[in-house]
Amino acid sequence: MNHTIELRKVSKYYAGESGVSMGFARLDLALDMGEFVAITGESGSGKSTLLNVISGLDTYDEGEMFVCGEDTTAFQTEEYERYRKTYIGNIFQDFNLVNSYTVYQNIELVMLMCGKKASECGERINELIELVGLTEYSKTKASKLSGGQKQRVAIARALAKDAPVIVADEPTGNLDSESARVVMETLSRVSKDRLVVIVTHNYEQAEPFVTRKLTMHDGRIIEDKRIVQPEETEVTVQPEAEDMRKGSEIRLGLRNTFNLPAKLILLFIVYLFVSTAVLSQYASAKNSQHSQDVLGYNQYFTDTSAERILVTKPDRTAMTEEDIAKVASIDNIGSIVRNDLAIDQQISLQLSDYYIDATVYPSSQLKKSQLTYGRLPEADNEIVIYSSSTAWDYDYLKGLEDKIINQTGCIGYQDDSNILMLKDKLVVVGIILDDSSDGLSISGASRLYMTETESDKLKTRQMAYLCKTTVDYNGSKIIHEGGLCVLPSASVPKGKAYISEDLAMNYQGDKVVDKPLAITVTNSYFADKLDLKVGKVFEKKNVASVLGISKESYDSYTGIVFVNDAEYNNMFNKGIFQISAYMEDETAFRQTTKALEEAGFKAFLLKDSLTDFTGGFSFVITLLQYASLIIEFIVLFFIAYAVIRLIMKSRNSYYSTLRILGANKKNTDSVLRIELLLVMFLAYAVDMSFVIMLRKGIISLASLRSKLNFLSALDYVILLVVLMAMSLLIARRYSRKIFTKSAMNSYRGEV
Repeated sequence: MNHTIELRKVSKYYAGESGVSMGFARLDLALDMGEFVAITGESGSGKSTLLNVISGLDTYDEGEMFVCGEDTTAFQTEEYERYRKTYIGNIFQDFNLVNSYTVYQNIELVMLMCGKKASECGERINELIELVGLTEYSKTKASKLSGGQKQRVAIARALAKDAPVIVADEPTGNLDSESARVVMETLSRVSKDRLVVIVTHNYEQAEPFVTRKLTMHDGRIIEDKRIVQPEETEVTVQPEAEDMRKGSEIRLGLRNTFNLPAKLILLFIVYLFVSTAVLSQYASAKNSQHSQDVLGYNQYFTDTSAERILVTKPDRTAMTEEDIAKVASIDNIGSIVRNDLAIDQQISLQLSDYYIDATVYPSSQLKKSQLTYGRLPEADNEIVIYSSSTAWDYDYLKGLEDKIINQTGCIGYQDDSNILMLKDKLVVVGIILDDSSDGLSISGASRLYMTETESDKLKTRQMAYLCKTTVDYNGSKIIHEGGLCVLPSASVPKGKAYISEDLAMNYQGDKVVDKPLAITVTNSYFADKLDLKVGKVFEKKNVASVLGISKESYDSYTGIVFVNDAEYNNMFNKGIFQISAYMEDETAFRQTTKALEEAGFKAFLLKDSLTDFTGGFSFVITLLQYASLIIEFIVLFFIAYAVIRLIMKSRNSYYSTLRILGANKKNTDSVLRIELLLVMFLAYAVDMSFVIMLRKGIISLASLRSKLNFLSALDYVILLVVLMAMSLLIARRYSRKIFTKSAMNSYRGEV
């Protein structure tokens, strides 16, 4: 006949530093349903070891053990977990309850682990609480109960599994005599349809209730006394208990997060530190990367500011005033430069005794507070000079200080020749000397700030300078790939062109006046042709009377064709094809460029065109930066793991209890993951709230805000993923530690 539990020549040994010791040796034992078995004997006789082997908390080293006829010899960790969950209800001397749970929750715990829904447990739990006489304590935390009450909760929890075997190790060891009697009486009552096995030093307490007494000595059973013969019952293999439901794992994870405030606060502080540290390190790395990105150069653009966006229309037509206003209305656009050519093409401000190389910006961008000397422009011919410590002219201007105020000059050709791009006499009314290098291009040029009206005049000359211009001298063509070869003059009538005696040689004849001359211009945006006739040929002796140019400057103009002002403007001033929009917050470039494109414009972020200063080593530098960041993350992970593991060590008994009650590694992993992830999300939410308040200006920390501005929404998602991965790894490592040793060693705190 099959027995409920049957041992055949079973032995258990322990390996220690002093050698191998015996728990018990070659025991033969059969236990059946309906028995209430008490195992007695002096300390070290092997009785607790035998109970642990019977309950599956410990393995055995030789022999065979059968459970309802099933051989357990080949059981691995997973099979023992299933065995404990299906067959065994445990009662411990020190109760092993979850002190932060109520009586109800302690009993519910084991039912949830056996696959029950929380909604299915209520009626059965209340029945068990009533059975052990604790109805009025249903919502009382276990930490508030007396020893006898705790043991009765442990009995109710063991019964909640509907397991056929109840094992109890010294269940009355910590109880007074009256509480001990109640516990023994309860165990006797439940043994009628179960197998109950207890270990006790005080047999007198159990004697009135037990049906069988086993006495052990030196690892062997020396007495097996049957007091009451049990009725014969058919032994059947129990149906395997269901696995814990995912909803129950979430329920326990949420409960564990908040039921110990001290642990929650400590974990929250650790996660907040980790989240903040990772965020800070990542923001610093992105800030460093950005600083490196904007240090490049571009041979075509002088102003390589990170805030600058080139804006054009997709069809390459001229921009209307409505288009420009539309660009200006877009969020994060701080200012617009209409004469986009002027900020990239260097010109020369020709003062009385000095030339200043500069680019041109609208004076509307200036504030009075920026001025070192003088005032802001008021009239069209008034300008302000800006120079920083990296500009070529900085020392010269600093030496002049306010003496340069009210000096006059003209804007000349950039090669310092005497050709004027703008003949208007410009008056210096203000100067800005900036000791920093912020906001200035790496070209070494200073800046001239002038009104839009004056800048528009300059724009036409600059467009002419950039165009490909072909001059056809009645079949003899000369192609100019940029540069000034055509200039306007009020002295030239419409339909005519004035040329120098040097250019007249292209006609190869005596008569040049009234000969055809055609000018064709092309660039990226437009093409045009002007058909003229030679009106006059000027030379050094008559240049002043013909064009108003001094004889001293004649040599500079021998290669220039002069045409009528209106015809010149009509040819080269076709409108505004490109503007520069400057962002208030350069870190919001993605949103800004997207908004421009959605508004129907083509947007090009100038910093994306920069050539690396390091000669190709930027990739290596970036790689080293992020390798360093990864190393910092790894170090941070192990620090966090050590601290969290220390905090979670107080939870060893909880997770070990789960394992003893039959939870498998998957269940423990899930509960632990939910607990850690929830605290992580709370810390992350606090960090994100701080970031949002910082971005909206509710919290004023400019330096920190500037660092965080380089992080995009994707970066915050990456941070969240990193924190989640860290939490999952910590949960996995901790859970692995719990399951490295046997359930009994785990229960004893050897994690």
